Amino acid sequence: MAKTRITVTFEPAEESVVRDAAAEYGLDLSGFLRTAALAEAARQAHIKARFAEVDAISRSAEQAESGVAPASTPEDDAAMDTFLDAIDSGSGARGAVA
Repeated sequence: MAKTRITVTFEPAEESVVRDAAAEYGLDLSGFLRTAALAEAARQAHIKARFAEVDAISRSAEQAESGVAPASTPEDDAAMDTFLDAIDSGSGARGAVA
């Protein structure tokens, strides 16, 4: 199968952090970046899928003739809190290099 080459540009400090992380896991830079990119793509897809129902409800409310979304109940609010907590706990967060 043919492979595609992609160029990535880093600041010098960022490059050092990424190369050190790759070495720590016994990967070359290409393998480390490939793994990281695929993991981030999967994380983003997971978040999108988890929010699909909420997004559909939101779009429906926005398109309603009245223009007013239905009021939420305390049970709705609790369910949303549980839903968001599940997303936060299962998907990690993107970090930044200082």
